[in-house]
Amino acid sequence: MSDKLDFAIVKALLKKQWQEGISTFKKSSKDVLGFVLRIVLVAALVAAFVYFYSKFSVVYLSIKSGGVQDPAARLNELLTITYSVILLFTTLTGVAQITKMLFNDEEKVFFAMPVSATSLFVAKVIRLSISQFFITLVTFLPVNIVAGVVSGSGTSFYLLTVLFCFLFPLISIALASILALPYRAIVQFLKPRSVLSFVVITLLSVGLIWIYFYILSAVKEMLFGDQLKYFFNQSVMQGIASLCSALYPGKWFADFVQGKNMLVSGVCILAVIVGCLAIALITIKKILVWAMQSKIAGSEKFVGRKKPMAKQKNTFFALIKKDFLLIFRTPTYAFSYFSVTVLMPLMVYFCISIGASLLTNLLGINCNTQLAVFLTLIFGVLTNLFCATNISREGEMFYSLKAMPIDGKSIFFSKVALCMAVSCVSLLASSIILCATGYISVLTALFVFAVGLLFSFAQICFATRFDFNHCKFSTETDGQISDGGNATSIIILLGLAISFAIGGTTLFIKLSSMLRGNGTGELFTYVFVGVIAVALAAASLFYLLRGLRKKYQEFSGGGLV
Repeated sequence: MSDKLDFAIVKALLKKQWQEGISTFKKSSKDVLGFVLRIVLVAALVAAFVYFYSKFSVVYLSIKSGGVQDPAARLNELLTITYSVILLFTTLTGVAQITKMLFNDEEKVFFAMPVSATSLFVAKVIRLSISQFFITLVTFLPVNIVAGVVSGSGTSFYLLTVLFCFLFPLISIALASILALPYRAIVQFLKPRSVLSFVVITLLSVGLIWIYFYILSAVKEMLFGDQLKYFFNQSVMQGIASLCSALYPGKWFADFVQGKNMLVSGVCILAVIVGCLAIALITIKKILVWAMQSKIAGSEKFVGRKKPMAKQKNTFFALIKKDFLLIFRTPTYAFSYFSVTVLMPLMVYFCISIGASLLTNLLGINCNTQLAVFLTLIFGVLTNLFCATNISREGEMFYSLKAMPIDGKSIFFSKVALCMAVSCVSLLASSIILCATGYISVLTALFVFAVGLLFSFAQICFATRFDFNHCKFSTETDGQISDGGNATSIIILLGLAISFAIGGTTLFIKLSSMLRGNGTGELFTYVFVGVIAVALAAASLFYLLRGLRKKYQEFSGGGLV
């Protein structure tokens, strides 16, 4: 593979990428529900961010430092920190995108073709630039619009914002190109080490959850008035000023957009772009060569001590172990299924601490039982999603299972049992934390745990049968499913709709009963939620078993994704 840049090849590669993108969009457009959900979720997140960021900006710009109120300096500090966070986010997404684009099976084809590493890199960077541009519009543009409106900035601020929307992606891509190689090395090191990979990913996720909790706490303080102001005392403001003065390149970004020291900041930003891209062009050949060699070299080395052939075990438990190892030894599955499940108790605790405080301060009503049920159902739905691919996850191995002398019901119930075991541990931890922190009593914790199990059982049974009826086997070489498709979207939407309906009803009855002085509404919560939980569990079990034997015997293959 040569290093010569051929613009004709770059043009051909861009055309190929465009046609593949159109084809992928048409294919994924079948999952209309999932597409709409993603758009709605992004729009909701942007709207919530704009609202709270604007309130925070108003508070922060009014803070005095050294007895002097300087909105321009506060705006510079706010933008410096915000731009640094956005750059970190876009760089990380860029690293993931570069790794995904370079380390794929099509590199085998390019290795045998007269396509230079530089031409391939330029084509892929152009594609990545377009993707990063849209990410910048979603993150950078709302920040500057809010900052401009709150601070009363002039026309030049918005013009420089538009210009920076085109410069910012180049910076994140340049940095991502340098970090792609060490990131790939870390991934390759962790991939065969399942336990270490799981621990690292889970700890990182816990750290992000703690950050999320402190952000929610700050939001709560903003909603209740000026309490947040007292956090930013003189020592804190001096620390922020010292941090921002050394927080490059975020400091250059803020100066450039505000029109301060434009010559120095502009030259520094340009130097960062050119320097990082130059280093990236040098290292990219190593990345491409490594990517191709890793594909051609064959299977990965076995890591760990080789064990003798296991003794014969019960068929049902062997099926459970098989599913567990499949998930645990696949990093993407381990994070999406197990790590998220481990985080559920923390999410429930953090959210109830914020929600209970809000209701108590705003209305003076204790709705901890209803909030516990509501949050347990919501996060139970979101953390139980690995049941949505119980059959599709098997891939063509499902044919081997079907050919074995194993009862079909054993296969399905082994998957239900594994999902229930994971859900049980998570729900038990959530109930214990809520009880230990004093939000609910022991009896209420037992009730929340019981209804959580019943709802989880209903979701797992329904999702398993629904996936079997509409299973999609992956065409990837590793057999992994990166997108569950329309089936997963339906299960998410249905689960959330039921959870919101039940949680909203119990909260409404509780609040109306207390406000009218007609009682506490606790009895209604127990009866209403308990009856629905039992009914849904029974209905889902019936749906799973109805015609299952005949459907299993007639099964001839799943669709392809």
